[in-house]
Amino acid sequence: MSGDSSQEKTEEASHRKLEKAREHGQVARSTDLPSTLVLTVVIFYLWFTWDWTLEQLQEVFVLTPQLFAMDFHQALQAGLQTIIYQPMLTIALPLALVATLAGIIGNLIQFGFLFSFESITPNFSKISLSSGFQRMFSAKQAITTLLSLFKTLIIGGITVWVLYVGMRELLHAVEQCDVACQQHIIEYLLRQLVIFVLPVLVVMAVLDYLFQRSQFMKEQRMTKEEVKHEMKDSFGDPHVRGARDGMRRELAEHDIQQRIRTARLLVLDMGTAIALQYEQGVTPLPVIVAIGKGMMARKMVEIATKENVTLVTNPTLAQALIKEGKVDQYIPDSTINAVAQAMRQTTAKPKR
Repeated sequence: MSGDSSQEKTEEASHRKLEKAREHGQVARSTDLPSTLVLTVVIFYLWFTWDWTLEQLQEVFVLTPQLFAMDFHQALQAGLQTIIYQPMLTIALPLALVATLAGIIGNLIQFGFLFSFESITPNFSKISLSSGFQRMFSAKQAITTLLSLFKTLIIGGITVWVLYVGMRELLHAVEQCDVACQQHIIEYLLRQLVIFVLPVLVVMAVLDYLFQRSQFMKEQRMTKEEVKHEMKDSFGDPHVRGARDGMRRELAEHDIQQRIRTARLLVLDMGTAIALQYEQGVTPLPVIVAIGKGMMARKMVEIATKENVTLVTNPTLAQALIKEGKVDQYIPDSTINAVAQAMRQTTAKPKR
């Protein structure tokens, strides 16, 4: 016989538990998704700025031999400006900014804005040998490794196929065309690699994110006991809540009882009761002192019977009083005649 089923994590994680996990920096996270987005954005950036980037690099290659003909200080100044500063500002810096922005967006897509001190605080339990071996041989790590291996095989196969097809043209072009022609063929092969490999990377990144999310939700599952404790923390102890509700009902019934005692007429419809109070010479018009439906209406009838309050069944009047009237206010003008006619069936109650 297995252990107590109440200790098995069979319940879906509540919103409160997910929020607490988020406060600790625990969210569904895929490393493939942001890295693939970075690679995709960088590739497209280079794709559209390739000619301009080549021009910038050519300036570096053209200047380098000329430096040997200059004196030291002049060569140093020209080298710093053209070989270091200019490529850094025009090529490396924009590329780094684009890659950084793509990485941030990749994480925002997964779990939004998140900052937690606990996620950056060293956790020495994670570097223990036992926990390290458990993570290394866990099912989650095994599936992640298989996905990485599958991705490597697919990308490797596509690369070999593209190069195998393109190498024949490249080898033939060495004898048939100049450097510009060979450069064009190499660029074509690179573009083919991007066209075939990039969709695979994107699909694998999405699959990895879905897998990581499902594993995270599985890890965050709760036992039935945890659900009970959370409900107790959120809404209070069920026994205390029940006692509170019972006290509320008793107070409501006591209030209704007091109101019915002062009433002179109880107008009834199917499942509805309206208590009217009227004292000639004191109240200019009858006052609605209570309205009840369902169980409350039955309770009002029971109290009215004990207190000798006149019961009048009049569905039309009852509906009009409910629709237009309010408790502790005079009856609506449209019901005065009907109420007066019903009041004739009553006898004035002695003052208590």
